[in-house]
Amino acid sequence: MDTLFAIGAGAYGATTVGYLASLWTARPGVGELARWTLRLTLGFWTIVLAWWAFEAGVAGGTRLWLGLSAWGLGILYLGLLRRYPVQALGSFITALATILATLGLFVANPTHVVGGPVADWLLWVHIALAFVGVSAFGFATAVSLVYLLQQRMLKRKSRSGLRSRLPPLQVLDRLALRSIIIGFPFYTVALLLGSVQAVREGEGTLKVSYVLAVVSWVIYGFVLQARLVAGWRGPRAAMATTAGLAVAMAVVVLYSLGLG
Repeated sequence: MDTLFAIGAGAYGATTVGYLASLWTARPGVGELARWTLRLTLGFWTIVLAWWAFEAGVAGGTRLWLGLSAWGLGILYLGLLRRYPVQALGSFITALATILATLGLFVANPTHVVGGPVADWLLWVHIALAFVGVSAFGFATAVSLVYLLQQRMLKRKSRSGLRSRLPPLQVLDRLALRSIIIGFPFYTVALLLGSVQAVREGEGTLKVSYVLAVVSWVIYGFVLQARLVAGWRGPRAAMATTAGLAVAMAVVVLYSLGLG
């Protein structure tokens, strides 16, 4: 299974290269090839994840949720392509998917299964909701990075072909906000369930991963409040969104490697 995960991570990486190439060339065939590579990669991962869920148990395994998060980002991106001109997001989305899939190779206790009484399933729900939230934040960050790139090129009045292939700022801003609105409730409930689990197990020490999770939650709560109430838009919101994901990904890394 490690070999399959490695192949899958490599496929995401190859897709990222394809999308990067499509950003720098006007040839439509390059972008189409990248999309087909992503479709084939997601098909491969569908089989791998189904196999892993059967082997390790759908109710447990951080490796499973890392793989599902990467897979979900790809599916979401392909779905949005039908409605929005977001071809340029492909390289950012697949790069994040590559990171998540690669991290799955180094997960501590990858075959761990959550079982037992109903109360023990709080941990499974906590993990699932946390990864849904992080995936939404990851998508928002990818959109925000493209926003910063597009805005920078507009300010410089760049006439390169890359600028014309990037989505409009209004579309990017709207997608980033919607992603945070979707992800924040999932992440909030995950954080609360994590607290319940810690109390139930009588943990006397405060884990670094939990502290960082609270920090990332505060950042995204602030971003959401600032955008909805104070009308935050543009680079400030984009940079704050990116900072929030950096902290959230630190939590994912610590948890996956069993260090936090």
